[in-house]
Parts: sequence; structure tokens; C-alpha cells
Amino acid sequence: MRTPALLSWVLLLGCVLSCRAFTWEPCDADKVPFIPDHVDLVPDPPAAGGQVVFKIKGNAVHDVPSGLISINVSFAGTQIYEEVDDLCSKTTCPIKTGPLDITYVQDLPPIAPPGDYDVQVVARGVDNEELMCVVVHFEMLPPSFVQKFLPSSWSSAKKGSQGLSISELPAAARRLLRRWL
Repeated sequence: MRTPALLSWVLLLGCVLSCRAFTWEPCDADKVPFIPDHVDLVPDPPAAGGQVVFKIKGNAVHDVPSGLISINVSFAGTQIYEEVDDLCSKTTCPIKTGPLDITYVQDLPPIAPPGDYDVQVVARGVDNEELMCVVVHFEMLPPSFVQKFLPSSWSSAKKGSQGLSISELPAAARRLLRRWL
């Protein structure tokens, strides 16, 4: 008789774990002087009404005094938001040749629908030269789902982790899994 409850928890756990995997890719990698080698999305997955941080790391191949950075957000393939900001508000300027970190913080509207999102982040120099372009793909969760099922410690999880320990699961899920494993 406990099988349906276990099956429900296993399916829920599978959905939660699959929602955590964001992906990213450089766009125009062969045309830009800054190619990211690492991108973090915190938290992963983001939730409507919260805040999301894009951390982009790589190497600049030449000095850049200043520029602009834009973010284009698409939901289910349709562009829904665009913002342009000072590049120097997201990194240290002037940008010198070598390691470069760009941090983009965005507040998410509480009415943002759950689903698949693509965010394109493009940095341009003062001469409008494209310096960097990256697209991040992720699934947004509704705020009630995140508050109810995901421990707050997951918001600081690092990309590339090979999974979660049982101690990171909610107490009810831990008890259920220990009983059936």
C-alpha cells in the first residue's frame, strides 16, 4: 500500500533534480575577443519573485576602457524583456587583458510564469564591438514550489556537482527514502 506514496516521492524528486540543470553556450564564439569558460546561475533553479545572479568568467584578449552590457530574455522562444546597462557596473573597468569576471544580478518579477527561459548576455565596447556573448538556458520555478520543496542550501550549489547527498533533501523525503532503500 505504500508503493503509490513512494512512487509519488520518487517522481517529485526526479522532477526537482531535473529542474536544477541549467545549460549555457557561447554565441559568436569565433567572432568575439572574450570567450567565457565558466558560467554560474545562482540559484539553480531560479524562482519567480526572487533574484538570479549570472556569473560569467573567462579571459579578455585585449584591454577595454568601458562599454555596455545587454540582457535579452526569451520565454518559450519569444523575447519578453531587454535591458542595457553600463558594463563597468558588472565588472571592474578598465578591463585589462587576462582573467575577467562579469556578474549580472537580475530581480525576477513575481508574476513570471514557470517554464523554459533563454537569457542572452552581450557585452560591447565603446566602439560597439561585440566583446562577449553567452546564452543561458534554464527552467524557472514558481515561488511556492521552491519554498515548499527545495532547501535554501540548494541556492548556493555549485555547477558541476555530481548530485546531492541525502542530507540535502527535505526531512520527509529523507525519512521516506531511508525506509525504502
